[in-house]
Amino acid sequence: MKTNIKIIITITIIMSLISCSSVKVTDSWKAINTTNIKNKNIMVVSRTNDVIIRTRFERDLASNLNQKGYESIESFILFPDSNTNCDVDKKELNQIKSEIQDNGIEVIVVTNLRDTQEYTETVTTGTYYVDVFPYYGRGYYRGFYRYYDSSYISSDQITQVTAHNTRYILETLVYDLTKPEEKQLICVITSSIENPDSLGSTSKDYAKQIVKKLKT
Repeated sequence: MKTNIKIIITITIIMSLISCSSVKVTDSWKAINTTNIKNKNIMVVSRTNDVIIRTRFERDLASNLNQKGYESIESFILFPDSNTNCDVDKKELNQIKSEIQDNGIEVIVVTNLRDTQEYTETVTTGTYYVDVFPYYGRGYYRGFYRYYDSSYISSDQITQVTAHNTRYILETLVYDLTKPEEKQLICVITSSIENPDSLGSTSKDYAKQIVKKLKT
């Protein structure tokens, strides 16, 4: 029975180490005089070379924003042929600015991958048993050495589980284009994603966390 329990515990630990996907906001900043962006037209941008990831993250964030009463649209809809993760020259930049203005975009929410961290995590399991016989009653174990000799310590087999994990650090920046250029950055949200197990669940969880932070 003990063996079965230990196997179950070990499997549970392994699954928790390698399969748990979580999105956490680790830091955030807002400008003091941040205006309400709920009544402004927002474009959501994910800076990545992967079209599938870009589409999914932008779609989930825009959908979550719209459900909360914002007016947002994905950049892949307005700029389907653009690469959001490459440098552009001055001519291309001016063209993008013109198209953004033509589409009435007032706020841009852009997310980029800031860092990727690889690390290992080790969990040790095992149970110690300590049995002490009483030294009182009917003259048993009244002497120190007899009492000392009656105690023992044993343990189950110690198990160590090591998992290799990946942490992604994302940075989300919010720009209000209606403000002067030096004051356009109104919000920065840093979040971490631990061991993403699927694009769908991670993207939805990320979108919820960002929108929640924007509202506070």
